[in-house]
Amino acid sequence: MTYERRVVIVGGGFGGVRAALDLANKSEVSVRLVTPDKFFDYHSALYRSATGRSPLEVAIPLADFFEFATNVEVVRDRAAQLDDQQQQLHGESGAVYHYDELILALGNTTDYYNIPGLKQYSFSVKGIHDALRLKRHLHQRLIDGEVEHTYAIVGAGATGVELAAEMVPYLRRIRRKHGLSGDDFHVVLIEAGPQVLGAMLPEFAQRVQQRLKKLGVTLLLSTAVEGETAEQLRLPEQIIRSRTVIWTAGVTNSQFFTDNHQFELGKLNRVEVDEHLRALDHVYVIGDSAATRYTGMAQTALHDAKFVASDILHRQRGKQPQPYEPERPIYAIPVGPRWAAVLWGKTTIYGFLGFILRRLADLRLYLRFLPFLKALTTWQYGFKDDEACEVCGQ
Repeated sequence: MTYERRVVIVGGGFGGVRAALDLANKSEVSVRLVTPDKFFDYHSALYRSATGRSPLEVAIPLADFFEFATNVEVVRDRAAQLDDQQQQLHGESGAVYHYDELILALGNTTDYYNIPGLKQYSFSVKGIHDALRLKRHLHQRLIDGEVEHTYAIVGAGATGVELAAEMVPYLRRIRRKHGLSGDDFHVVLIEAGPQVLGAMLPEFAQRVQQRLKKLGVTLLLSTAVEGETAEQLRLPEQIIRSRTVIWTAGVTNSQFFTDNHQFELGKLNRVEVDEHLRALDHVYVIGDSAATRYTGMAQTALHDAKFVASDILHRQRGKQPQPYEPERPIYAIPVGPRWAAVLWGKTTIYGFLGFILRRLADLRLYLRFLPFLKALTTWQYGFKDDEACEVCGQ
């Protein structure tokens, strides 16, 4: 009789879901996926949900992924405490999850760098609820007759750039639907560093900056935020009056890793792992949580998940596991309607062709998760306005 090795996976994002799928229907293992969420959030498209696209592209029921998986159980709970000596994970619900192998794919959380007022007053697009909350706010301000003249986005990484570029045409459209001028406003993108997309090559970032300016986005570079109130954002040399400030600048690792002191932490509190992505005996850490090269990318989380699933199966089958090799991701940054900047190795592509490549990359990701027809349907939502929410923001 085949012994089922108990695998517990924590986190319902790219890494956790992909690892569970790679272990699905394998007789050697039984899998529990522990997550507080009912839905998988496709984070790469959250900015589109905040700016008029259908949320059905972003929020996918976790049950859809495991409809045909005979050995995967999804448990709604939040990881609280790890006892690595007893190989037990304790949930906030009080449940105890016994494991032979544990995969921690907890992703990251927002870091406000202790800047006064930001956590209390700013918006974010960290999850689908955050994105829809921002969207409702944009509409409600117009409905209430409190017309905003400046919309501020803090942080010019990929999320900030994508959101700023989409907000300009979206705000023009909804302001006209509310009977207002479509041009009497500014979208300001604020970045503490000297360029947008600070991790990218300067020439790549420069093309993106040119595109943002063409769309009408105002760039404030080398500008650090000092604080926020309900009515304004304080910068070193000026005050921006706005009740719509969106924070996309800071992330740190899940608090789980600082609460449980067994882990060795590096930059951004990411967990140090060995050549098999193990942080402790029988405990793997993958995706945004791990201190690996190219961490922070969805492609990296998927690559990590595939590696760890293979590592577990190799060990269970008595085969020699191979060391982890990072995979260089393809960077595809949408910058407004039907335009994207793509960095593929040493090749750069800009404009409409870049947009096509980005949308194909989205489809490829969906196909790695979902059956073909479900993946195609979900992907197509990204081209559709969410008509039910277009005016009311609900």
